[in-house]
Amino acid sequence: MLLLNFLTDRFKSIGSKFSTKEQKSFTSSSVILVFIELFMVVTGILLALYIDRWNSSQNFENQFEATLRIVQQNLKSDIYNSDNTIAHFHSRDSLRHDIMMNKFDREYYENGLNYWQQVIVYYNQYQITTDGYNLLLDMKDEVPEKYSEIFKKIKKMYKIIPTLDEYNSNFKKIIWNIHDELAYSHWFWIDGYYGRVSEEQIDFFMNDPYYKALVQKVVNAAALLDGMARSHRIKSIDMYHEINDLLGVVEEVPENITYIIDDSLSKEYIGNYKLVDGEMGKYFPKHIIEDSILEIGIKDRILYVMIDEKHSIPLYYFKRINQNRMYPIKKNPVFISSFGYYEFYKNEKLRIGAAGPETIWQKQ
Repeated sequence: MLLLNFLTDRFKSIGSKFSTKEQKSFTSSSVILVFIELFMVVTGILLALYIDRWNSSQNFENQFEATLRIVQQNLKSDIYNSDNTIAHFHSRDSLRHDIMMNKFDREYYENGLNYWQQVIVYYNQYQITTDGYNLLLDMKDEVPEKYSEIFKKIKKMYKIIPTLDEYNSNFKKIIWNIHDELAYSHWFWIDGYYGRVSEEQIDFFMNDPYYKALVQKVVNAAALLDGMARSHRIKSIDMYHEINDLLGVVEEVPENITYIIDDSLSKEYIGNYKLVDGEMGKYFPKHIIEDSILEIGIKDRILYVMIDEKHSIPLYYFKRINQNRMYPIKKNPVFISSFGYYEFYKNEKLRIGAAGPETIWQKQ
């Protein structure tokens, strides 16, 4: 307002010099004064425009930072939701292993099976929250320079959305197709209606190879979601901390937003492990094994399956904060990697679940 009053007064002052009739001619000093006045007016206008633009830029920067905080809260939700997706696959894959190895006897089936135990009639979904990301996209044409790099990283993170939607849809479709197919069997409706387990149903679960084929098909679909959840979880944890590094910490970081382990735990797990039970499937990375020995090392508080000094497989600590009775993760520490999950037992045994059969390893 003061600047506006000043500019108005300057214009009046200049105008008065031209309208004064008593003044018959301009002196050189008068001309210089006019130019000085004009210069002051132009400078004032430019200064006003600069201040206005600076205020707009500052407001937009504040708005962008607030949107980054929304993205951060979305990531927090995604990490939490990944708990059940990962644990779900972990438990379903264990059931698949027991079914394939014929570890369930007739009594197990006679006691009745819930949806979860049947493996082939239950699906889950992994959904990520995109509120903050969508707001950032609306600002894509005016991203503040200092936030351009993190904007690019966030855009790259969320490129998974079409693939994730496809995996969710595929999993759901497979389960419902199995429902429709089983509906033609005699026992499917009758047993359900009377609340019993007929010999025909038990025979299907125990002796029909088609059941095992369906189990593997379902687990394969679950594995796709699991892989997506594991990947997005790790990237979300990194991005959550990167936003904090950029904007500062405003709230206590939840304990599950990490994939590193305490030094006291690391000492328990590093070392060599020998295969003692099970057989590695064709999808297990056999090039990391030498004479049935697997080496676990550590770097920067992250465990690694060691291959050599330059190549290794990181094992990210799965620090879960909630449990689900349908698909619990056991109390043993679990680590997730690109090749499945690694569960460390208190008796120095290691269970590895990947695309193939589960294997048990003993620390040497």
